[in-house]
Amino acid sequence: MRTLPTLVALTTAATLAAQNECSNGRYRDATLFDSLVVDLAVPFGANIGVPGNNQTLYMDVYRPAVDTMTARPVVLVAFGGSFVAGTRADVAGLCRAFAHRGYVAVAPDYRVGFFFPNATTTQQAVMRGAHDLRACVRFLRKTVAEQGDPYGIDPDRIIVGGVSAGAISAIHATYLDQPDEIPAVLVPDSAALGGIEGNSGTPGYSSEVLACFSFSGAIGDTAWIVPGDQPLVSLHEAGDAIVPCYTQEVSVFGIPTGLVASGSADIHQHAEAIGLEHCFLLYPGNGHVGYLSNDPVGAEDFVVDFLAKVVCGEPAACGIQAASVPEAAAADPLVAFPNPCTGLLTVPLAQPTVLDLFDPTGRLVARFNGLQGDHVLDLGVLPGTYLLHDRQQPGRVTRIVVQAP
Repeated sequence: MRTLPTLVALTTAATLAAQNECSNGRYRDATLFDSLVVDLAVPFGANIGVPGNNQTLYMDVYRPAVDTMTARPVVLVAFGGSFVAGTRADVAGLCRAFAHRGYVAVAPDYRVGFFFPNATTTQQAVMRGAHDLRACVRFLRKTVAEQGDPYGIDPDRIIVGGVSAGAISAIHATYLDQPDEIPAVLVPDSAALGGIEGNSGTPGYSSEVLACFSFSGAIGDTAWIVPGDQPLVSLHEAGDAIVPCYTQEVSVFGIPTGLVASGSADIHQHAEAIGLEHCFLLYPGNGHVGYLSNDPVGAEDFVVDFLAKVVCGEPAACGIQAASVPEAAAADPLVAFPNPCTGLLTVPLAQPTVLDLFDPTGRLVARFNGLQGDHVLDLGVLPGTYLLHDRQQPGRVTRIVVQAP
């Protein structure tokens, strides 16, 4: 065990180093580095995918091209897509924004795919995301210890975050860190799934992170965040109908799951109560991550400023703030009528697309190709509840109830 004077000396040295490192606007200035090096599709792990296949997990790595620093903080940015869609490329802009400021930014895969939402399948989706992000953190530490540190990173300064489903995954990867916090419906399968850490790769290394950031995320239980936990910065719209800003039952594609989750507003009320370093920006309106379109500079700078303080060893708390930026327009919903129906369904479509019909087990029961305009679909299925899914826009899904004639 180190003596107290030694710990104080090490802390003082680290603080002085961070102050020197941050003196030229590093981690804040969006124009600090002109050019970047990007390594695409680097494998970091593998696991069983949503359809039951073996899936290799990849990451894209963004870093300054000319940089004298060799121990740079890392920011993982996980994409959104309701746990059914999305790709690493979706967060390329955010990764570039971090890398231009001097971070090493990583866009990791996590397993996504279509599932019929209920309490079990939705929590499984969240745990898959958390497990895969943890595996990426462990792999990054392995690159330092065993692979000669190819990306020039500081393994003690790894930050994880994301957008929407990616933010949910990041929050759970950060704060769901005790076996007794595993949701009850997953406990019987916990050992097979790898417990808290998961089975997605690089066992034996720590998956702990320095901080977390969230663009419209949520957590299953705010009690999982305890005093002394990692700092957190979040943004959210008050009336978000996709990921709730407050505490309420979670619906996926409009289907109630029976799960209750807490969004950013209630997470940060809890953070305030326990004295956690935190910063929250509450936007008005009913959009979902609309601020990334309506207020991209303000939203980005809000997160960047908080994280720069964390990596530079400065006090990071700023509490809860309100923004006054108009919400973005919501995407057009997938409309189908009559609903309930007896098998014939009218669907108006402005753009060419393919519609898939899934039963409650997630099995594809019908596919309708080459549709545009108003179409009457003969579903040809037994009475029951189904999901109609627009393949061109993964978030456009509606629940269909088929009744007996």
